[in-house]
Amino acid sequence: MIDLVSLKDFLVLCQMKSFSRAAERCHVSVSGLSRRIQGLEQWAGTPLLVRGKSAVEPTDAGRRLHATATEVVYALEGLRKSFRHDALDRQQRIRFSAPHIMSAVFFADWIPRLHSDFRSARFSVESDNLLACLTMLDEGSADYVVALIDEGDAVCRRVGLSADDADHQMLELGAERLVPVCVPNAAGAPAYDLRQAGSQPVSFLGYAEECHLGWSLQTLLQRHALKLHQVHEASLTDGLRHMALSGLGVAWLPETLVREDFSAKRLVRAAGPTLEVPLRCVLLRRSAPLSEQAHRLWEYLHELKLGSMQHSPEMLAG
Repeated sequence: MIDLVSLKDFLVLCQMKSFSRAAERCHVSVSGLSRRIQGLEQWAGTPLLVRGKSAVEPTDAGRRLHATATEVVYALEGLRKSFRHDALDRQQRIRFSAPHIMSAVFFADWIPRLHSDFRSARFSVESDNLLACLTMLDEGSADYVVALIDEGDAVCRRVGLSADDADHQMLELGAERLVPVCVPNAAGAPAYDLRQAGSQPVSFLGYAEECHLGWSLQTLLQRHALKLHQVHEASLTDGLRHMALSGLGVAWLPETLVREDFSAKRLVRAAGPTLEVPLRCVLLRRSAPLSEQAHRLWEYLHELKLGSMQHSPEMLAG
């Protein structure tokens, strides 16, 4: 049977044209090299080399084998390197899946902060709606899901997560909140003021059904008898922000997302704190083993969590 080692030795022998020099290069005895070449010739059923007094030369069959062996060895060595690279990449890569909003309110600031402690790690973020992100997690194509969960756990109930779920583990990273916002009028007051809403419904910009922030908001809207008329909806939070900036109505948006809009007075709060939705930023993983770097991140964040409990509740890794 032909094997890769014998093919590589054959190529070296054709290059060196000497059994002794080729054996030294291949780190094998001359007799060992000779046996490997004999095995190749038995497999080929014909002589592959002419053993002259001054040099070893390939026969016609040897030259044909040399051409094919060069391609085969190169291809197999390249394949092996790619396997090793993929295995190394998997150990070093930390794969996140998260709803689109997290790229704006979380990852843009969080990953650069982690970089100094995880210089050998490679971060990747896949964005989709929360249900699709959880599917990626359960299928093993993501190590973590990062999401915003309401304190009433409406989101958890919607996706079937519970505190006693043995298949998943959850770590709280920090806090966020949905705040009702709209454009200001000429006097700088809210153009759609929920605190002074009269008999006419207020124009409301809502989340599409698949957006998990809408699930958290729905609980608040059911609790308060607000007169709202939904005129538009969007599946992406930034889409709602642009609608609000266009003066189309009130939207409940993450406070981090509209912080600069508040400072520039492009948007103002349309109501007080009672109509805000407190959220928890959570990191969710399966209970199954993680890759090396992904596991190190989990341990690292747990240590930060313990430290934040003793000092201040700021966003972990901040």
